[in-house]
Amino acid sequence: MSLLRLLPCALAALLGVTVLAPAAHAQTLTLSTPYPSIEVEPGETVSLDVEVKGSPPGRADLDVDAPKGWKHSLRGGGFVVSSVHAGSAEVTLDVTVPAEAKGTHEVTVTARGRGGERARLPITMAVRGGEEAGVRLEAEFGKLTGKPGDTFSYNVTLRNGAPKAITFALAVRGPSGWNVSANPASQARATTVKVDGGSTAALTVTADPPDGVTAGGYPIQLGVTGGGRQAAIELTAEVTGTVEMELGTPDDRLNASGSTGQQTRVSLVLTNKGSAPLTGVTLSASPPSGWEVKFEPETVDVAPRQTARVTALVTPSDDAVTGDYMVTLTADKDGTRSSADIRFTVETSRWWGLFGLLVILAVAGGLWYVFRTFGRR
Repeated sequence: MSLLRLLPCALAALLGVTVLAPAAHAQTLTLSTPYPSIEVEPGETVSLDVEVKGSPPGRADLDVDAPKGWKHSLRGGGFVVSSVHAGSAEVTLDVTVPAEAKGTHEVTVTARGRGGERARLPITMAVRGGEEAGVRLEAEFGKLTGKPGDTFSYNVTLRNGAPKAITFALAVRGPSGWNVSANPASQARATTVKVDGGSTAALTVTADPPDGVTAGGYPIQLGVTGGGRQAAIELTAEVTGTVEMELGTPDDRLNASGSTGQQTRVSLVLTNKGSAPLTGVTLSASPPSGWEVKFEPETVDVAPRQTARVTALVTPSDDAVTGDYMVTLTADKDGTRSSADIRFTVETSRWWGLFGLLVILAVAGGLWYVFRTFGRR
């Protein structure tokens, strides 16, 4: 070392002055992005390039501050990163906007150097609101009415209010036993549809009820998902009931018998063969003159595909002679009828039989008396 360089140190030592080495320069950090203020869609994931510069170059730790519920990450070199070596480095900021987000929000990227240096990059994200930015399903007719054997077909419009094209998956669900499907109107077998931004697509939903379906309203749910967005609509199939009934007997025998003036119970079965419930079915009879027919119960309720028991109380007139008679029994509900013709046999009353027996016995007794009294003369 030369004498000139040692001289200041020697003088400082003689004077008692401490000499400090020159301080290292503090690192300067900067963060930048080409798009510090953007518009985003609910449910959308956006990616922004962020440049990190440091002078002199050195390590910088990165952090992201976002609103609650907003997902985010930093990527670089194919990795998720939390620090970079800043001379000049680039990372990608990914932010997922919640589907329910509204208004304007700020996402901030922060870089911190080893010496405590710090740089902040606030990015403003305005969430587009209103129906024009959302996804909607609209039905031309959301409720259709038909018979049990009909196929219900709905025309539905899918509106994509986002600025970019989205491919949507279709999902449809119907009542148990129903055969339901949903597809683009132009592609009968497809289960997805691509809709350009700000455009619409026509969908077709079909629903076939099972055999024996009862009357009533049945819900059918259609849903679409894609691009972080979703929409749903409920359709209704109103099945009208068919009314059909049959009046008969439990064993299919259409005959009965009884005595004059005596009440005979005739068992009947009312079957509801339709898809609508039968309520307040009235029963009536067309018997021979002087006869009486009553019913237990007088009115009947029968669920679809079910049966109900009824009893007809038939009383022949006192002057009815022995023989066969026709008694017509009828079930009626608002003009829909079913009848059963019962052949009723009037039998000789047992009292008449007893009276006849007494007459025979009396005649026999008289003959015996005559024979005994006059037979000896």
